[in-house]
Amino acid sequence: MKKNDFYRMLSKLERNTSNKLKLEQYGTDIDTAYEVTEFIGQNLSFEGMKVADIGCGDGILGISAAVSGASEIDMYDIDELQVKIAGKNVEKLGLKNVNVIKKDLFDIDKKYDVIVSNPPFGFQSNFSIVAFIKKVDEISNNFFFLYKDNFSIRKIVQANNLSISKLAGIKLQRSLYFHKKPSYTLPIILIYKLNV
Repeated sequence: MKKNDFYRMLSKLERNTSNKLKLEQYGTDIDTAYEVTEFIGQNLSFEGMKVADIGCGDGILGISAAVSGASEIDMYDIDELQVKIAGKNVEKLGLKNVNVIKKDLFDIDKKYDVIVSNPPFGFQSNFSIVAFIKKVDEISNNFFFLYKDNFSIRKIVQANNLSISKLAGIKLQRSLYFHKKPSYTLPIILIYKLNV
């Protein structure tokens, strides 16, 4: 899909503006979704793939996979509001091969060709990136997820034989009471395992 068409389509998505602090619901912006989708497309075609978007939020990463040729997409989130928003977005775009499911990652037992995710970064929660990596590794040989960039994360990546690609940075909008600026850019990396 051409970049302009990608942006035009994803700009129609309803975004969640009432984020829950304990769930660290920071949405993925369109620029980051495009950058991730392009990176995956250069290394592994979505064409005909069975994809899971874990912690889907409004569904932008799963929808990006759908419009890039994935044959079946399951989008998971534990928050009922996020599931409703993602479902509305799937319906709005008329995507027939996308399922939105309210379920915790650790309750998923289905296998996927590719997993995409923007999980909590552990700033405000006790999210365990190590447990996350272990679980996604159980259900797919190929996974790509966004994460904050720091020394301890890079050590975890190295210990788990994963790879890193530096991204431009995720653009976050003010959505929680302690955010002082209307928006800011957080340095992030794309952590991935590619086993084609």
